Amino acid sequence: MDSFSRLSCLLCVGLCLAPFTAVRAADCNQYEPADANLSGTLTRQVFPGPPGFEDVVTGDEPQVGFYLSLSEPLCMQGNENEAEIHVEDNETLVQLVLQPTDYDNLRPYLDQPVVLKGTLFGAVTGFHHTQVLMQQVQLVSGMAGAPVDCELLNQKVGMHEETYNPSLQGKIIAGNAWIYQAPNPTCTSKREFLAQGTSVSVTSIANGGWVRAEYAGDGGRPQSVWLDQAQVVLGLGGTDE
Repeated sequence: MDSFSRLSCLLCVGLCLAPFTAVRAADCNQYEPADANLSGTLTRQVFPGPPGFEDVVTGDEPQVGFYLSLSEPLCMQGNENEAEIHVEDNETLVQLVLQPTDYDNLRPYLDQPVVLKGTLFGAVTGFHHTQVLMQQVQLVSGMAGAPVDCELLNQKVGMHEETYNPSLQGKIIAGNAWIYQAPNPTCTSKREFLAQGTSVSVTSIANGGWVRAEYAGDGGRPQSVWLDQAQVVLGLGGTDE
């Protein structure tokens, strides 16, 4: 094949692929200030924070937040603000940057399919736990979950817990910690709590940022309860004898 024929073939291939490349770019999301709509499942997850940003089990502060688990891998189109940010092809998790009222509004939709609208930006600090984050979040569509049977949930969750023997020693941080009957935000009367600084022994950790812990109740008898992992800092070790 002479040089002219080879060049003609390459040009033909390029022209054939161009429409597909254009469609791919058009389907990709843009970074802020453009708005983006993302669909997926609203989840509650925990990541390690300071001081090491490595492992909550060894003493890093637990950072519990809401995340969108995408129904399809994320595709991003760069702009002048985020031109250097690379997003892996299989990225399917987006951290949501929320205000306290946003948590209240979205909580009924946990573990449910939703469509969210907001602006996207790339991770900058260790407190950003996904490659791309969404801020100014608004609920576009979704159906709130059914009422939770806390007793039934408490029985079922044992199959999905990560257990520790010996238990992990921890203490309550960030104010008083409500006591939960099961690992779900609705499973508390908000009448009983453990005070900040209370020592606890964590025997298991469940998905979604929940720990099963024991503490010394009335008369020193051990009481087993569920706690929000966001308020329990852990360290390795056995239960005190």
